[in-house]
Amino acid sequence: METLHTNAGLAHIKRQGSRENTAENIPNIALIVSLFLVSTSLFVFQFTLTRVFSPMLRYHFVFMLTSTAVFGLGLGGLIAYRLGKRFTRTELGSQMTGWLIILSSSFILSFSMIYKLPFINQFVVYSAIAALPFIAGGIFISLVFMRMSENSYKLYFADLAGAGVGSIAVIQFINNLGIVNTVLIVAGFSALSSLIISFYLSKKKQMVIAVCAVVILGISGAYQQGIKQFERRFTGYFTSPLTLLHRLRTSNTNHRLENWTWDSYSRTDVIENPDDPGSKIITIDGGSESMMYQYDGDLDELQYLRSDLDYFPFTMGKNNKTLLIGSGGGKDVLLALLGGSKDIDVVEINRGTIKIADKYADYNGSIYGREEVSVFIQDGRNFVKQTKKQYDHIYLARVMSHAAEAVGYSLGENYIYTKEAIRDYWEALGDDGRLTFVLHGPKDTTRLVLTVMETLEEIGVKKSQISDHLVIINNGDRSAKPNVINMPVIVTKKSPFTQSEMEGLFALIETSKHQPIHLPYVAESNFFEQLLQMSNKGRQFGKNVAFNINPTTDNRPYFFDFDRGVNKTLLALLGGSLLIGLVLFKPVFTRNNLKRTPYYFAGLGFGFMLIEIPMIQKFSLILGHPTRAFAVILVALLTGGGIGSLLGGWKRFLWKDRYLPLIFVPFITALIFGLYNVMIDRLLVSDILIRVVVAFIMIFPLGFFMGMPFPRGIKILKQKNYENAVPLVLGLNGTMSIGGSVLAVIISMKFGLSYSLAAGGLIYLLLFLKMPIYEKDRGVVI
Repeated sequence: METLHTNAGLAHIKRQGSRENTAENIPNIALIVSLFLVSTSLFVFQFTLTRVFSPMLRYHFVFMLTSTAVFGLGLGGLIAYRLGKRFTRTELGSQMTGWLIILSSSFILSFSMIYKLPFINQFVVYSAIAALPFIAGGIFISLVFMRMSENSYKLYFADLAGAGVGSIAVIQFINNLGIVNTVLIVAGFSALSSLIISFYLSKKKQMVIAVCAVVILGISGAYQQGIKQFERRFTGYFTSPLTLLHRLRTSNTNHRLENWTWDSYSRTDVIENPDDPGSKIITIDGGSESMMYQYDGDLDELQYLRSDLDYFPFTMGKNNKTLLIGSGGGKDVLLALLGGSKDIDVVEINRGTIKIADKYADYNGSIYGREEVSVFIQDGRNFVKQTKKQYDHIYLARVMSHAAEAVGYSLGENYIYTKEAIRDYWEALGDDGRLTFVLHGPKDTTRLVLTVMETLEEIGVKKSQISDHLVIINNGDRSAKPNVINMPVIVTKKSPFTQSEMEGLFALIETSKHQPIHLPYVAESNFFEQLLQMSNKGRQFGKNVAFNINPTTDNRPYFFDFDRGVNKTLLALLGGSLLIGLVLFKPVFTRNNLKRTPYYFAGLGFGFMLIEIPMIQKFSLILGHPTRAFAVILVALLTGGGIGSLLGGWKRFLWKDRYLPLIFVPFITALIFGLYNVMIDRLLVSDILIRVVVAFIMIFPLGFFMGMPFPRGIKILKQKNYENAVPLVLGLNGTMSIGGSVLAVIISMKFGLSYSLAAGGLIYLLLFLKMPIYEKDRGVVI
């Protein structure tokens, strides 16, 4: 270990008197406040990156890019360790202002390059650009922890509290101020931190640079007209070959972007075709599309929609009370009106879609403002559980995307197509009510039909009678091959369809271009017979099918995960994080004679994320919206962890050289899981405020104890005079946290959310039993 200060050096500092400030004179509170601001800004920027990349790239690559960008924190820890070997403690402190200025600048530079450069079909390039702020941030955070390792509990509190505030702030920033202003704010946080620290260093040059940075950012933020112009020209999005807008332009069709809105959930665009003034296309994140039709209140002008297959379910019975889940640009509302609906409830999870439709009220006849229509911004499954209505018709038309398989939604959980969801829809139907799904292709159709069949059997419908409750119609030319499934409709009726109903429907289909796949009594295909045969083989059905078609449940809600193996993107990320740990970190730890310590901090990184990720996913069902679940669960975990870190040094938490909070984590996780399963039905029908409060109360104690082990480990390193290794453990922990988040998704997709929670709890249990933070040849220091 290097000697940071000699006695002569200390004496020299004292002789200089109090008038000359050095890095040693920076108050702890200044460093803690700066760490809080930097942690907030990094969290906000990470979330902002997902919003910027989502319209440009497939979901898989968005997940991979943001994960590899956060690897920059680990690289920053390594760089800080190298700096610690070259410079004295005082010199490192003096460099903090510089790294904060670099961080502030890198936020602007990284975002501008991603936003303004034409689409780059190179994953490595985007990763490097996105990682720049995280490298600079990782260096600063590591320097602060190294400088104040004896106050690790306070520092970890500031770090987690900053991230917790960021999880709330980012939603408000993006929703109310926009993407560009959000980036300016986080850059301002870093610039403000540099100003705070440079003030105590009394170095005029650094102070002038910090003041200039703050002023420039302030002036830029004041010029809102320029910001709007900058935000409008999203070159990376416009040139991405994966967006509908780009595909329309390259096909020489006369389309243009007419309007857009951006919030924390998605980017919503309005695309106009001057050659077809009667309709506009609404897209979500560049791919999920729906139609908005010109409408003046005269349904006679929309009679052409009656030949649309999406309308056919409205001809199969009463539609007085209709529930539309995910109605997009309003086409589904028009279909319901054509079908005679007088009471239409619209549930839309994307507020931006409704916002856009309201802007075009003169064009679409104020489709969402009609007296027959009530709009609810929340998850459809959550709404169905709460409603007391009995509907004649519940209608879900391609809720996720018109190209879900193509854009890679397989990594995203979806609670609207699970067995429990089908049961909830069924209970919300009247005696002769119908449940309609409009889907994409053979994979999701096969999986959904099997899910419905298994659910109906569990409800009490005899397997031999299930076919009488189902209608499947294929969209397209009737001359198409029977096994080519394209945009079909699936209708499930609570009471069996009658023969006369099916004969009338078959006659209607005969006049159209569409094709019956299964109509009881009159048209049954080999497709449905094959499904029945697979279902009769029990839980192993579909084993010989090339893709995964097993019914989804609330514990495994990945409806669009059709892969039988593990997603290659996830495997690459997991392997990359482990490889970085082995290649970059392990040799350095070994040279410092720290053989067990890295397992402790790596285990905390994996364990934390294995619990955090499925908790957010599970509570999104209760809280009714993924953004709300993200905010509530992270705030509870991070603020709980921050407060817990302040109290983590309490002596009573030690028992025979074992740290008790490590054993409390798996116990509380199991308790939450049990309470969740017991309370979910009651919570889903409760007021949203009650659900938020209950979720916070359930998660906060977990975060409280999860926040203690990490600063405890830092404290022990300090006591062993290993404070120079602090940047290493910070970098390793950050890197393994990425690996943990990936592993959580893998386990949840292939086994279930509960298994991920169990794996996280097991890691904490092993850390409690083995306590690898104590090096056997170094003894225990308390």
